[in-house]
This record gives sequence, structure tokens and C-alpha cells, in this order.
Amino acid sequence: MESPAVDDDICILKHETAYGPPESPVSVCPGDESVASHFALVTAYEDIKKRLRDTEKENGLLRRRVKQLEDKHFHPEAPPSEGPQYMNKAFSAYRGIYIEKEDLQMELNKVKKEKLDLERLLTEQLQAKEMELLQLRSEMDTSQVMKSLTDTGDYWQVDRCSSDIKIHSLQEQLERLQLENDALHKLCRAGQDVCKNCVVDDDPSHEALTDARAMVRSYQDVLGEVSSLQSVVRSQSELLKKMRERPAPVFRRAASTVPVQCLDDIPRPPSAPPLPSTPDDPQDPWPLPRPAPLGSPGVRLNPPLRMSSLDDSSWSFPSPPRPSDAVFWDQTKPKSPAGDWGQPY
Repeated sequence: MESPAVDDDICILKHETAYGPPESPVSVCPGDESVASHFALVTAYEDIKKRLRDTEKENGLLRRRVKQLEDKHFHPEAPPSEGPQYMNKAFSAYRGIYIEKEDLQMELNKVKKEKLDLERLLTEQLQAKEMELLQLRSEMDTSQVMKSLTDTGDYWQVDRCSSDIKIHSLQEQLERLQLENDALHKLCRAGQDVCKNCVVDDDPSHEALTDARAMVRSYQDVLGEVSSLQSVVRSQSELLKKMRERPAPVFRRAASTVPVQCLDDIPRPPSAPPLPSTPDDPQDPWPLPRPAPLGSPGVRLNPPLRMSSLDDSSWSFPSPPRPSDAVFWDQTKPKSPAGDWGQPY
């Protein structure tokens, strides 16, 4: 029945010294030791899986063997002469096999439970490692942000140097394009002279005309590129000038953590008094009110003395004053504001 081999296998499964005490889910070993413990746990897990597969194979073999023994001992063609002795042997064999099967089932359940515990420990350790990695990554990002905030002065220096180099290269390219432009000017003039000669001499030289047109097109392209380069150089020089005029930061921190607002951008209630404004140039002449000229909308004219009815859309001119009227001798001041401009201040 090969019971010693089965007993040896069961002893191997029951051997508890192969497993050490359960480790804590979070590894306290820093660096390479934590990595080594992680790989050791993975190796142990693979070993347990392998042993479980071997145990299942042995269990299947034992089941087939039990079935063969049952078929052999409970065969219907057994000799009736043995009788009760045969039945006792068969019952004892069946009982032994059943007990062995129960033991193997208990061992299998124990191995499955250990497998689940190890899987749970491994998942907890992996989660702890992932949390440590996330924490380290966040610390690295924070340190990079703080470094970028504290190195604003160096950044401006590097940006200024790169802008100088870019402006220098653009100026060299502009000079080179200007030389090419001059050369194309000369070629265009030569082509125009050739075209004139062809027209005067009545020479139908189509190739000369196409060359002249191609030179004119290339000349126009070069002019457009030169103008774009000039605009780029101008913008870069203005940016560099602003960066040079900008004062250096007092504290080594971010350029500005609070948005800067001028007084005009701050919302004020309507009832607040207006802000005092200082003139840009104190020597500017003070604007004096001057009288409006005659005939302008600012002059307030007296209404006409007489006006016909609304049905008659015509105006009647007033009659001239007479010496007998009191208004003729009235020396009062004129009521219009235009009459005060001749008086001294």
C-alpha cells in the first residue's frame, strides 16, 4: 500500500519549521533589504504554489488508488469461501483509506489557508511599497518646485544669456540676408537690363524672361523674410531691454505670489471721493476757460421776439428799435456768457 511514502509526504506537509514567524505587513528594512525581503516572499509564495500542485497530484493518485482497491476488494466474483474474513479485511482497508483521505483533506485545507494568508501579506506589503513610492514622488516634486521658486534669479540670468545669444544669431542672420538681398538687387537690375535689351532688340528670349521673373519672386520672398526677421529682432531687443531694466528680486523666492493691481483696477464704491491725480509735468500751462466764438453752439442766443402761429411755418423779423423805446437807452450788461470775455480777470 506504500504507506511509508505517503507518511513521508504528510510529514513534509506537517513540517512547521519550514515556515518562520509571520512577518509584519510593512517592511522596516530600508533600501536593498526591503527589496530582498520582497523577493524572498515572492519566492516563498511560488514554492507554496508548487507544493500545493504536487499535493493535489498526489491526492488524485491516491483517489485513483482507492478506487482501484475498492474495485479489487469488492469485486462480485470474489470466492464465497472467504466470507466474513474477506469483509473484515475490506472494511479495515476502506477505513484506513478513508482516514488517510480525511487527513490529506485537512492538510490541503491547511495549505490553502496558508496560501491565502501569504497572499494577503504580500498584497499588504505591495500596497505599503506603493504608498512609500507615492510619498517619495510627492516629496521629489515638492523639492523641485521649491528649487524652481528659490532659483528665479538664476533662471532670469540664464534666460537673459539665451536671449542675448538668440538676438546675436538673429542679427547675424539678418546681416547675411541683407547681403543676399543686395546681391538679389543686383541680379534683378541685371535681369531688368537684359529684359530691356531683349525688348529693344526684338529678341524673343523666353528663358531670360523666366529667369528674371524667378529672380523677382525670390527677391520678394527674401524681402518678406527680412521684414519678419527685423520684427523678431525688434521684439527680442525690447524684451531684453525690459529684462535689463527690471530690478533684481530682494528675496530668493517666487517672482510674485500675489497678483499686482493698480489703483484703477481696485473696485471702489460710487460714493467714494475721487483719487488725487498728479500731473505728469508740473510745468504744463494751466488750461484757462476761453469764451466760445460767435455762431458756435456754446453761445446762447435770445429767442425771437415775434413768431407766427404753428400753422404758418414762417418767421417774422423784428422791427428795429426806436429812440422812443426804453430798451434803446438801457445800458445793462448783456446776459449772454459770451459778453464777459472782454473783462479783465
